[in-house]
Amino acid sequence: MASLTSEDRIGLGIAAAAHVALVVALVLHDPPMPPPLPMPDQITVSLADEVSLQSTAPDPSAAPQAAIAPVLSPDPAPQPLPEPPPPVPVREPTPRQAERAPAPRPSPAARASPRPSPTPAQRARPEPQPTRQTQRSGGSRIGADFLEGSSASERTESRGTPAAAFGPTEQASLAQAINRQLKPHWSAPQGVDAELLVTVLSWELNEDGSLRGTPRVVSQSGINDSNRPQAQLHAERAIRAVQLAAPFDLPPQFYDQWKRVRSWRFDRKL
Repeated sequence: MASLTSEDRIGLGIAAAAHVALVVALVLHDPPMPPPLPMPDQITVSLADEVSLQSTAPDPSAAPQAAIAPVLSPDPAPQPLPEPPPPVPVREPTPRQAERAPAPRPSPAARASPRPSPTPAQRARPEPQPTRQTQRSGGSRIGADFLEGSSASERTESRGTPAAAFGPTEQASLAQAINRQLKPHWSAPQGVDAELLVTVLSWELNEDGSLRGTPRVVSQSGINDSNRPQAQLHAERAIRAVQLAAPFDLPPQFYDQWKRVRSWRFDRKL
C-alpha cells in the first residue's frame, strides 16, 4: 500500500472533522421527546355464558309476493254528468192580475233595421291603375356607387340625353369613375425624387367612350436635377394609361361633361 502524502492526510483530517461536527450538531439539535400520554381508564368486560338456542326474530317470508301492476282500461271512465238545477216554480197569475198586465211590446232588436245606404265615397271608388315599370340599363361596368341616391331601375336605356342637372355630387362620381378605369394601366416610374413628378394631360372621347386623337401633355411639374431623366418617361406612361383604358365606360346622359377631359393630373397617388 502506497504511503499517503501530506495533502491527502490534510484532506482526510478535514473530512473526519466535518463528520464529527455534523454528528455533534445533530445530537445537540435533536428535538425533545414529547411527554407520554396518560393511560386510559380500565374497562370492565363481561362475557355471557348463556346463549339462546331459538331465534326470537320474526321469520322472513320465503317467497315474497310479486308486485302486480294495475290493469288500465283502453277507454277512460265516463265523467258523471252534472245534476240539472231544480226547476223554479212559476206562479200562475190570478184573473185580476191578468186583466191588469199590459200587452208585451216587441223588443228593439226584433224591429227590422233599415238597410244602410252607401256613402258617396263608396259609390265612386277609383280602380287601381297599373304602375309603369322602367327598363333597366344593361352592360355597364360602372359600380352601383357612381350616382348616389339613384337605383338601377331609375336609369333608362336612352342614350345621348343630357342630365337635367349636373352638380358637385355627379362631378365627383364622374371623376372617381375615370380614375377607377385609369389605375389598372398607370404605373409611375421609379428613381430619385420620381414621386415629385406630376404630368397633366387632356384628351377627347367619342360617344361610345373611345379615344378621339392622342392625349396631349398640358404641363409637368416637380422636375429637378435628380428626376429630370424620368420626366419624359412619366409623360409617356400617362399617355399610354389613357390609351389602354379606352374605351371608357361612362354614363351616356352626361356625355357633354366628359367628351373633353381637361387637365387630368397623373402622380404617384392617382
